[in-house]
Amino acid sequence: MAYNIHPAFTVDDESLLETDLTACHLLVLIGSGTFSYVVYDPVPKKFLALKSYHFQPQKQALADLEMIEEVFDTDKLLFTAFKSVLLSFNTGNGVLVPDIYYMSAVKKDYLHLAQPEKMQEAILSDLLPGKPIVNVYGIDKDLLGFLRKEFSTDLVLHANTALLQSYPLDLDFQAPGGIAFVEVRQRTFTVTVYTGGELQIQQESEYQHGLDVVYFLVNTLRQLGLQEQQVKVKVAGVVSADDEVYQEMYKFITRLEWVQRLPGFHYITKMQEIPGYYFHNLYALALCV
Repeated sequence: MAYNIHPAFTVDDESLLETDLTACHLLVLIGSGTFSYVVYDPVPKKFLALKSYHFQPQKQALADLEMIEEVFDTDKLLFTAFKSVLLSFNTGNGVLVPDIYYMSAVKKDYLHLAQPEKMQEAILSDLLPGKPIVNVYGIDKDLLGFLRKEFSTDLVLHANTALLQSYPLDLDFQAPGGIAFVEVRQRTFTVTVYTGGELQIQQESEYQHGLDVVYFLVNTLRQLGLQEQQVKVKVAGVVSADDEVYQEMYKFITRLEWVQRLPGFHYITKMQEIPGYYFHNLYALALCV
């Protein structure tokens, strides 16, 4: 079946043509119904281009794979000889395991204590630099195999691993009363809570309505002994103040803000015209190369 694929966001400028791309990293983020990437030059710590394809979210990974194959047929920049290609996924739930208890041979068991087993699932794990935690997660084998082959890369991690490295850079990371980050995607979201600079929980869930996100967040905070009126909550994702998710959160969450643009990096002018929280998870991949 043929599809007419067009990017929902495409941003670059003349600096891309003037740059030796063999010295740059291609950072790729694959979600349910999304395929996005940025070109990142590590020496000036500059993002040179961004492109994001959005298609109808599918329950079957095969449908996503077919769409991504079409992206490869139309987007020739993907075949550039970059210094490295990092593949990141937010298509599968993960589980955080303290490293003192982690054993690679039984990582499948860790995951399936918390998540149901899926067909054609590859079980992977990420170490978190500076943190005594291992992120264990599952990815569709066919999708992973296709992308590894097309990009000739073995560099793979979960999107939440990059987020966990990005959050301590937030200016409000040590907020009194705690801080919660909410990463909103199509049909799913991730809540990550810190108090006193220490990670308390990171958990994903599905939603159909904005109130689903509110109920999950409030219940999570209360289970941790926190008050939703005191916790600073920061939202990221391709959402706006007019979206139902944000509107419902605004009604119930007192200290609600957008996640700030990841500090310490340079963004081309056209990128600065897009809200920084839109692609916070994509930019966060630069912390992992």
